[in-house]
Amino acid sequence: MADPDILFVVLDSVRRDRVSAYGHDRTTTPNLDQLAEEATLFEDAYTPAPWTLPSHCSMFTGVFPSEHGVTNGFSDQSLRLPESIDTLTERLSADGYRTAGFSNNPWVGSLSGIDRGFDEYVEWDLEIGVDGDTDISTTRDRLYSAAHGLLAQAARQPVFLLKRRMFTANLVERATRWLRATARDGPPTFTFLNLMEAHSPYFPPRDAFEALDLSPPGPIEPRLLNTRLLAYVLGRSDLAPEQRERVLEFYDASLRYQDRKLGQLLSVLKETGRYDDSLVVIVADHGKNLGEHDRNGTPPHSTRSVNTDVPLVVKRPGQDDPKRVSHPAELTGIFDLASDPELSPTAALCGDEGAFVEDYVPHTGRTSEPTTRWRVLSDGTHRYVRAEDGREYLFGPDGSQLSKNEGDLRNQFAEAMESRVARLAERGDGAKAEPETLSRGIESQLEDLGYLE
Repeated sequence: MADPDILFVVLDSVRRDRVSAYGHDRTTTPNLDQLAEEATLFEDAYTPAPWTLPSHCSMFTGVFPSEHGVTNGFSDQSLRLPESIDTLTERLSADGYRTAGFSNNPWVGSLSGIDRGFDEYVEWDLEIGVDGDTDISTTRDRLYSAAHGLLAQAARQPVFLLKRRMFTANLVERATRWLRATARDGPPTFTFLNLMEAHSPYFPPRDAFEALDLSPPGPIEPRLLNTRLLAYVLGRSDLAPEQRERVLEFYDASLRYQDRKLGQLLSVLKETGRYDDSLVVIVADHGKNLGEHDRNGTPPHSTRSVNTDVPLVVKRPGQDDPKRVSHPAELTGIFDLASDPELSPTAALCGDEGAFVEDYVPHTGRTSEPTTRWRVLSDGTHRYVRAEDGREYLFGPDGSQLSKNEGDLRNQFAEAMESRVARLAERGDGAKAEPETLSRGIESQLEDLGYLE
């Protein structure tokens, strides 16, 4: 069997419960839903870490945060993957793949080292990070890339210009040029995109609201809503029930717009005749807490299902019939799945011990607060959460905390977690790294995204 073309799309911050393929009552993701009708949908997939940086690093290396060492934003670890750990792209490139990446997120690219191994790479601010020979960037794209630093200083990275639809549309358009340019006979291709319309702040277009029978916003509402939402994300205020409901409407409209762009990518694969024999992986890197849980509560809201449970749809080469997998799946298996086209998605992504998650709190922000490591183990029904200082919590199928009377079940989970942790090849407990020096452009964008105050 020839090596398949691979399309790997990460839908940043997409909650599983807001995806219509998983039962949401609004049709937020019609193109993903259609893909799921001829692919494998994992009903119970879990992120390796509940935020962007360590999650992507784990998907691209096949190991967990404590193994690759990229754990949180600034508090005690480096932001970059160690050179000693191969990335998926480097592995595929060594196997003869042509590779291209297009990232909507500042964490995902040269900042973290995820751009290693790519022949083409376009960064979150539309800078051409790695320039190959396929000429996928127009003269205007190149001029913008050359001037992006000056523009960033002048404009302080306004989110309505830099993260919203203009950037998503531009990255998808460049990815479609790449797919068309490499469609002729030649080496197989690996195409990666990170799209982040589901990450606050939200500026979905009017027609996305209308497609969901939602009331479109006026000219001022998006600014006011996102200001309140950023205050909530930073822990300065709560979301009132009516504000939370409107945030969810903006969120759903953003998913609908993003899904349109996903449909564009899939359409190009079909029109170039590559869809049937391609491996297609569509996944979220983590979910999003939008008022369900106290942001200062214990255990952290980041260990709860709205953050750790993600959509995952895989179309293997030649597949045209739907399959549903209920066994817990781990996204670290994407590395093995893409590296070995003969491996079945279930074998690559599902083990016998449930799904494992690592979370280092606080995630980001320059702070002297010590980092606390939390771990989660789920069998798909129960969720066991434990901190490194011994605090432990057990949650039932409905998400409610179980009483201390569930001692036998709690002990079973504790033993299973101890066994899992004992096999991790820890790299994250060595000498603490100095805080990274970031450009003002990246700092400003991370502030707008709620990572920095």
